[in-house]
Amino acid sequence: MSTMLVEPILAFALIASSPIVRVDDATPISCLSSEETRDAVADGRVMQPAEASRHARHAAPGEVVRIRLCRQGEDFVYVVTTLKRDGRVARVTLEGQSGKIATIR
Repeated sequence: MSTMLVEPILAFALIASSPIVRVDDATPISCLSSEETRDAVADGRVMQPAEASRHARHAAPGEVVRIRLCRQGEDFVYVVTTLKRDGRVARVTLEGQSGKIATIR
């Protein structure tokens, strides 16, 4: 019986090339480009990013370091990353239209 060893670099390439699927999320999230975000805001389908940023900062106080508009199934969600004063990072997901907080991690 022979054992086949896989080179560490090859093993990493195999792992890195496979899609990462979160088991706790029911629906995958795919984020929009800047142009698609502007169109969604202009069409009134979602709130302004600045307003979403305010909602996120209220839920997880800190400096907003990234904000993205994404699709989760048929719904729009904002994914906002904040950096707290103590150096911890929080990721806030909120509904794109209403600003209601969905999750904080």
